[in-house]
Amino acid sequence: MIIESKHFGYIEISEEEIIRFPYGLYGFEDIKEYVLLGKVGDNNPFMWLHAVHNPNVCFVVIDPFVFKKDYSPSINEEVLQKLEVDDPSDIRFLSIVVIPQDMSKMTANLQGPIVINAKKNIAMQVILDDDKYTTRHYILEEMRKGA
Repeated sequence: MIIESKHFGYIEISEEEIIRFPYGLYGFEDIKEYVLLGKVGDNNPFMWLHAVHNPNVCFVVIDPFVFKKDYSPSINEEVLQKLEVDDPSDIRFLSIVVIPQDMSKMTANLQGPIVINAKKNIAMQVILDDDKYTTRHYILEEMRKGA
């Protein structure tokens, strides 16, 4: 399958790469299918979560454990059921990144991670009920802390 991207042109993907979001992402509830780009054999910690059917919708994302090793989101049973999780080791997390003009101030949303059942490629964005995480964690600052 070929998808069109405003940023990357035309990209061939396989059906198995498509991640389904039954509830969409907050603010993008109508977009149900995405693909993760830039993740294979690359030392760059950033990836792109790109809408399969909309060339203009693409988010920079990062595995939050890359910069915050003690990240410990609590995911409730209802979410696990919605994602059809049989084994918790199948869960993967991504955080949406905001990159301002001054890249040293880029932030990641740890309060609303994207939770993926990597085995079944089903995902949803979850708002954590935990005040130790916010929507704006400074990535470079967290990396310097080495947490």
